[in-house]
Amino acid sequence: MDIAVYEKVWKYSIQLKIDRMLRADTDIFFVEGQVKDKIWLTYEDYKNKVHSYMHNPDGRIDRHKSAATMLYSIILNKPFELKLLPAKREVNSSAILANEMLGFHAALAVVWSFIIEDAKEKSDKDKIEIFKSGFIFPSCQHDSYPANVYKMLYYSKLNGLYDVFAFAHILFFIESYTELKKKQELAGRILP
Repeated sequence: MDIAVYEKVWKYSIQLKIDRMLRADTDIFFVEGQVKDKIWLTYEDYKNKVHSYMHNPDGRIDRHKSAATMLYSIILNKPFELKLLPAKREVNSSAILANEMLGFHAALAVVWSFIIEDAKEKSDKDKIEIFKSGFIFPSCQHDSYPANVYKMLYYSKLNGLYDVFAFAHILFFIESYTELKKKQELAGRILP
């Protein structure tokens, strides 16, 4: 991902998500200043480390690793902070997990933008149809799939154990799951 793609993802996805989150949650505030630039610089730095880990510093990393690196850059830079609250007032979990929620949303936006761009370049109408509405998540017994991801990211951050390769695999899984479910749905419409 280059800076031009980052600017588009920021404008059309991340900033919109920030605005929605701020309207929905009075316990958080967005850190003003250079956070957008800091996220980009962290992304660039960590992307270079990912290249080194892959023993291919001149090659390109795939969309899932790029997105996982963006997610890491967001949760590391903490664009949201909790407001100082009166004593004994509980904070809702969305406020505590705000950075993880934004990071996950941004990662999905990065993956989605690469899928759609690639599908348009290849004139792949099926792929565009499959992903035009975003992603589908598997159902979970406790809470939603995204909520479980937010919690996993929070504890990964808390324990200093974020793994860009593991999270890239989760993003790959979400993409594959969506494609499988949508193909099944589309086949059901075609077949009697």
